[in-house]
Amino acid sequence: MKIDSLNVELTIRISGAQGEGVETTGRTLATVFAKLGYHVFAYRQYGSIIKGNPAMFYQIRISDRKIYSHGRWRTYDVLIALNDTALAQHRGGAKYVVSEKEIPLTDIAAKHGNKIMKNTAALGALAALLNLSPKYVAEQLTKEFGEGKVAEANIAVLEDAWRAAQAKYSPIADVERVGEPRLLMSGAEALAVGAVMAGMKFYAAYPMTPASPMLHWLAQWGPKFGVAVVQPEDEIAAINMAIGAAYAGVRAATGTSGGGFDLMHEAFGLAAMIETPVVVFLAQRGGPSTGLPTETEQSDLLMALSPAHGEYPHAVIAPRHIEEGLYAAAKAFNIAEKYQVPVIVLTDLYFNESLNTVEFDPGRFKIERGELLNAPVLWEEYKRYKITENGISPRAIPGTPGGMHIATSDEHDEKGDVITDTHRPEIRKAMHRKRMVKLEKIAEEMELPDLRGGGEVVAAAWGSTSMPLMDIGGNGVGVALFRDIYPLPDGGWKAALNGAKEVVVVEVNYRGQFADYLASKGVKVSRKVLKWWGEPFSIDELAEWL
Repeated sequence: MKIDSLNVELTIRISGAQGEGVETTGRTLATVFAKLGYHVFAYRQYGSIIKGNPAMFYQIRISDRKIYSHGRWRTYDVLIALNDTALAQHRGGAKYVVSEKEIPLTDIAAKHGNKIMKNTAALGALAALLNLSPKYVAEQLTKEFGEGKVAEANIAVLEDAWRAAQAKYSPIADVERVGEPRLLMSGAEALAVGAVMAGMKFYAAYPMTPASPMLHWLAQWGPKFGVAVVQPEDEIAAINMAIGAAYAGVRAATGTSGGGFDLMHEAFGLAAMIETPVVVFLAQRGGPSTGLPTETEQSDLLMALSPAHGEYPHAVIAPRHIEEGLYAAAKAFNIAEKYQVPVIVLTDLYFNESLNTVEFDPGRFKIERGELLNAPVLWEEYKRYKITENGISPRAIPGTPGGMHIATSDEHDEKGDVITDTHRPEIRKAMHRKRMVKLEKIAEEMELPDLRGGGEVVAAAWGSTSMPLMDIGGNGVGVALFRDIYPLPDGGWKAALNGAKEVVVVEVNYRGQFADYLASKGVKVSRKVLKWWGEPFSIDELAEWL
């Protein structure tokens, strides 16, 4: 096959023990192809220990067309096996193999100073197999290691292995530059960049996989864009700091996974009660408890729909692919501020930690802050929680002349005075209705599901499970892909789903939480296609199960 011909793809799986450089090799290779102008998607599967897991893998899919997922699960074009266990476990799905059995990777690395560089030797052998000039890989190694002895040693290993492999392999492809370099980023990086572009100025988070990569990126780059980034003592402190920063007038957020969000529930309700905008980036993983800390799942949907006790307005947005993460983050901040509510951006490990080439459009970022008072007001007349038809009250941040008010977690009147010391049902009725009516207005801004294709069968999905469904196409199955989850918008999508012979809901959890949610809204769900053991869906599985 020729990688530079039309409508071709190449899937490479790199497998080895954690500590053998599998991730470094995978990200290096993905970056090289992105710089050559190819569309790339990369996904890794790994364990929760730093070293061990002798057959973790990193899968890279390369194409000349836009792609959204890692592609096939059971078969791949090339396997790079860095040890015997990896070779035995993954050999069956590969057409071509790069391993010690073909090329003496370890010996080549040891000759240049350290056998740990055998992963670089594998890259050199792969370059020969693909007829890829090693100069492209060498350029990336120099960028990663900098000018110096480490880079020089790795490049020597790369070139030595490339020469050895040229004598062994007949090239299976012909890889050359096909266009301008493409931007490659992870889902977590897309969320972080989108948040910065949306004007976020404060981010507080306690590390928890798979939300941590967003914290890592912001800790490195956020201050360069005027973002204060804080790692507090726990998740309770993180969300309360974010609420405090938002109350003070800046766009603020926190990020965590399921176990951390469990601790944030009470503060989430506080933000709803005092009508303070805050964004929570909730990255799902397998639960309950510690569960599967390094594997993906979509089992926190029901929690996201109602995380705190009581009734209150909030919104849930689940970006469907990595590029959309840029703009979903921006929308979350706009919804939060315009309607003075907390908003959840719901992702998962598959979304956060995978890499994808994206198109970045700065013109799509529009900051909408809503009813924010900037001019002086008479404090005798100012009502922070004024009853309005649309539920949105004029918001004054500290320092606004005349904007003094009380912000309390107790039920209160229009000025913020607590009413719980006396029985005043008429105020409770009016204030609670004022808050809840916001949901009607928020629903008007929520995006309709993406309806694609036709056929008697429609596959419905939300969040990252949309990615492999977007890649299927042309097999007679229609899809309905949901991003804006709560509140669900009105529109013709419900009739379109119910008009199909069969509605199949695809999601990564045991119960079929989204299927039950759609059914509660009047959708006639025919069956559920579910995975709950830590793996995302692949296109070969979906083609078989749908």
